[in-house]
Amino acid sequence: MILPDWMSEERPVVTKVGRNNFLIRNRHHLEALLQKFETHPLKVASVFHPTAKVLLLFFLLVLVGISRNLIVLWIVALFLGAGVAFLPHSVLVRTLKKTVVLLIFPLVLYLPHLLLSGGQSLFLFRLPLIAVAIAYYSVTSTISEMLVALKGLHFPDLVLLQLDITIKYIDVFGKQLMDLLKGIEARSFGGNHRFRIGSNIWGILYLKAIRYGEELTQAMEARCFVGEYVKSSQSFTWKDWLALIGLVAVILGQIMLGG
Repeated sequence: MILPDWMSEERPVVTKVGRNNFLIRNRHHLEALLQKFETHPLKVASVFHPTAKVLLLFFLLVLVGISRNLIVLWIVALFLGAGVAFLPHSVLVRTLKKTVVLLIFPLVLYLPHLLLSGGQSLFLFRLPLIAVAIAYYSVTSTISEMLVALKGLHFPDLVLLQLDITIKYIDVFGKQLMDLLKGIEARSFGGNHRFRIGSNIWGILYLKAIRYGEELTQAMEARCFVGEYVKSSQSFTWKDWLALIGLVAVILGQIMLGG
């Protein structure tokens, strides 16, 4: 069977404007936002324990924040640059993009002071270091690793449960919202339809949330999960202790020498 010519022609899709089409027009932005909550990101091998990675990030941010020695900041920059440079290409690109995004807001806030008084070179040097460190951790760590790290730091199980379920809810209902928007966008072709999608979509998502919550509870009961997160059996290695002790020693040295 041969399709008519008009069915094989590709025409650019023109998204309608207007208040009723706000969510459809911003569907791609929502899709990009949901990718940040992807539950199965590309796993990157790490030589450090998940808890050690969180502690290293914390102490590194403290060191960058208190240090006034440009040589120390340059050494930190070299270590961060080396860590980012050895990442796989796709992870490297994501890290750099997230670094740029993290820099936009503080630079916009600091721009008036920078233009009026010239700013401080150390502050401008600290911003990229902080952004790279946070972006590196967020891109190379999974949600499960973060939960293991928080459990290792003795966070309450209730906090871990709420965090875990919240991230799952965002991912699941975000994808359902995208499916609804795609369906509405497909139905809007071929005529001047005006769908009151706002209240309808939130109503559908609310009903799905109730059903998903019940199914999630049943699944947790079937797996005998009572809200207790088991602490990781993996212990710190000499690499973890060496990195932590070295970083803490540098911080103490900066404090004793006055930054």
